[in-house]
Amino acid sequence: MDIIFSASIIASFIAGMVALFAPCCITILLPTYLASAFRHKHNVLKMTFVFFAGIAAILIPIGLGAAVLAQLFRSFHNEMYIVGGIFMLVLAVMAVLGKGLSIIPMTKRAETGVMDGNGDYKSVFLLGVFSGGATSCCAPVLAGAVTLAVISGAFWKALIVTFAYVFGMTFPLFIAAYFYDRFHLENSRFIRGKLLEFKLGEKSFYVHSTNLFAGFVFLAMGFVLLVLAFSGNAFWAPSFQVSIGNALNQWSQNILNMLFKAPDIFWGIIIVGFFLFLALKAYRKRKK
Repeated sequence: MDIIFSASIIASFIAGMVALFAPCCITILLPTYLASAFRHKHNVLKMTFVFFAGIAAILIPIGLGAAVLAQLFRSFHNEMYIVGGIFMLVLAVMAVLGKGLSIIPMTKRAETGVMDGNGDYKSVFLLGVFSGGATSCCAPVLAGAVTLAVISGAFWKALIVTFAYVFGMTFPLFIAAYFYDRFHLENSRFIRGKLLEFKLGEKSFYVHSTNLFAGFVFLAMGFVLLVLAFSGNAFWAPSFQVSIGNALNQWSQNILNMLFKAPDIFWGIIIVGFFLFLALKAYRKRKK
């Protein structure tokens, strides 16, 4: 991950994408995003922005010099995993029941599997915040790049470098969400799912298949987090994941050798422009 120390915008963006596949990042970030996306199948792109905002709320302050915040997350990593694991278990129950973090009644949600309430924004944002905290082990690399940018006297560059890094981490999620909306995958039979009936004696319970899937992912993640926390292995990662991360780092070095031929301001415009393009797509989707 030393590529980011050049304080380059494009290097930060690529390093963010590589960081997504780091053991401490992908193990937490990807399953939580996947489960939340399945609960909001008609608003995946919009919810990706909410998820991004939660991650950015943690990593951008760290990247802009809040080293105390990074140390706080590192010092209480196990405790954060315990809180996160319990939160995941709560979300698993709420997913199966078709509920979100809201006191507003949610009629018909269990029947359709559609989650659109304000409470659901809160749950996705909190998942992003937790993912940002849990993956803050990647942040020291980011902090080094931004420190160089600040020393150069260009605070605007420090901000863009930080933004590029966080956007890079979530870029594969944004691409997946874009094509999900582009090809209207929410209308596919698998994504639509169906209402399942479970009987307990004389009483019937109804659970939508997408909520059941999300609940299963949250339940599995909750148990994994709690097991890692109580076993003292919160920073553990399988060897194959470490190998993949090293291979991606080498790949990114080769890519950057080509991309560095263009000026940094060009990549800054491209990255920010594409982010605004996705934001416009999400806004139009909301209006429709």
